[in-house]
Amino acid sequence: MQVWQEVIPVTVPTPSPAPAPETTTTPIVPSPQVTEVTVVRVIDGDTIEVDIGGKLYKVRYIGVDTPEVGQPGGTEATSVNTELVTSRVVQLEKDISETDRYGRLLRYVWVDEIIMVNAALVASGYAQVATYPPDVKYQQYFLELQRKAEVAGLGLWVVSQPIPATEGVFVGSINSDVYHYPACEYAQRINPENQMWLNSPADTIAQGYRPCKRCDPP
Repeated sequence: MQVWQEVIPVTVPTPSPAPAPETTTTPIVPSPQVTEVTVVRVIDGDTIEVDIGGKLYKVRYIGVDTPEVGQPGGTEATSVNTELVTSRVVQLEKDISETDRYGRLLRYVWVDEIIMVNAALVASGYAQVATYPPDVKYQQYFLELQRKAEVAGLGLWVVSQPIPATEGVFVGSINSDVYHYPACEYAQRINPENQMWLNSPADTIAQGYRPCKRCDPP
């Protein structure tokens, strides 16, 4: 049995009324306003292409970020995504935003209105939580799934002490909370021994960095 299968149907904790000492769980279900579509192609771990009324649209999963194909974990994340949605009829749930800056639809993706693919990827350890306001409906639940995946050493979390990178998409300093594109003039001033290399916006959030105002990375 796959890890994502063990955590489905997705549930979130609901506080019990005081003074009850335990909490109950309530199944997460998609909102009534969902769009049913057919998956035409799996692009990578967190992006698919779907058919809506005869037109093709790219869909970016809300709230999660998977490694790019070619990066460690990228193939595995794509495989999990492929297993879940290839050639399936799925349901798209919108949060607040319609699209990202690349024109991709931003959606939570459900299979049979039971399995939320975004959550399954986090639970398997092949996606990191990467939520950006205002699309934060399931943020706390994603964070709880990620915590469990980290503790269990699943997927991307299999190595508890990763080897520091010596190159990446962005770079920061261990003495600062700002990250840059490597070509930024401020990045060029960081001593090699103080460099912190980052591979995605999710990495920058996890490490507590904020974007440089000069080079303006995402």
